Amino acid sequence: MPTVDAADLEGFVTDLVRATGADGDVATQVAESLVLANLRGHESHGVRRLPMYWAWSRNEGEAALPVDPGARPDLERLAPTAAQVDGHSAYGQFVGRTATDELVDLASDSGVGVVGIRDASHLGRIGEWAERVADADLLFGAFVGTQGGRLVAPPGSAERRYSTNPLAFGVPTFDGLDHPVVLDMATSQVAHGKVRERIPEDEPLETAWTVRDDGSAVTDAASFTREGAGALLPLGGRDSGYKGFGLAMIAELFGSIAGDGLVVSESERSRGNAAMFVAADPTLFTAEAAIADRAASLAAYIQETAFSSDVPAGAAAVGDEAMLPGEIEYRTTADRRREGIPLPDADAAELMALAVELGVTPSEAIRDALGYPATDR
Repeated sequence: MPTVDAADLEGFVTDLVRATGADGDVATQVAESLVLANLRGHESHGVRRLPMYWAWSRNEGEAALPVDPGARPDLERLAPTAAQVDGHSAYGQFVGRTATDELVDLASDSGVGVVGIRDASHLGRIGEWAERVADADLLFGAFVGTQGGRLVAPPGSAERRYSTNPLAFGVPTFDGLDHPVVLDMATSQVAHGKVRERIPEDEPLETAWTVRDDGSAVTDAASFTREGAGALLPLGGRDSGYKGFGLAMIAELFGSIAGDGLVVSESERSRGNAAMFVAADPTLFTAEAAIADRAASLAAYIQETAFSSDVPAGAAAVGDEAMLPGEIEYRTTADRRREGIPLPDADAAELMALAVELGVTPSEAIRDALGYPATDR
């Protein structure tokens, strides 16, 4: 597995995005978001997404959402504290940046803000928007109706009827911690990216993640992703999946109402992500020092918990200690900025293939890092 310097990778991906037809500022911001996902340790939403987006722009690939690389979003202010962004199927990372910049302006001016998003294609890692708003010292909440890639079955069914409809929240800590508290989660048992990550190594899926018509699980990731076998279970699984289903429906309704994009017909063309982003100034309610103290106290309290190796944290959990949401991403980013980003072989190969297709010549640093043969230079 090659290791790539973050700045070198970001420059390479910027060139690739621009070659798909995006404007320069769009390409820069999309590349920044994709590489940031890799820095945070979320490869599922990192640079491996770009070949997928390119396929989608040509109406190819599994669960294709509309992507128009040359499009730009429009912003409409609806009220002193509300706005709506129409993405026009532009790159979702650029749409998300447009929405969060407006959200920060609204909440900074008025104390609260709400932004609806429609036709955003794929908004990328929703946690990034939580981080950006929390870094502006604001509370953040996101409700996303994904409108495509139907993967999840309602409780008692194995039919794919809705997507993984994520929720995300961000809390500024005013230096009480080294990072904001950020929760970014699917409302299914596991995000689809966790399934896709198991394809290259042919690693079996956990039986608690999926369901078939006969009640059994799908254990082959490729069959699930490429052949449509079974469905993801809602969060809570076979025992209490009604809870995850309920959260998913709220995310779908909030997102579609604010984004004007509810899709309930199999014959209706998906318009990409719809979402509601909400922000509020926490200092309207209490002082910065009190927030910092509460965040630090909560972290210390959780870290004092007694843990046992006999009690599993779950197959999708990372690490062997309790951390507040957002902490593992903070640690991973520090490591990868210092040591480089480990890029799975399959991702490196797909990026290089895309570069050939788009006529992009990688820099010498990228060629060296990804192991390009000397004869091809």
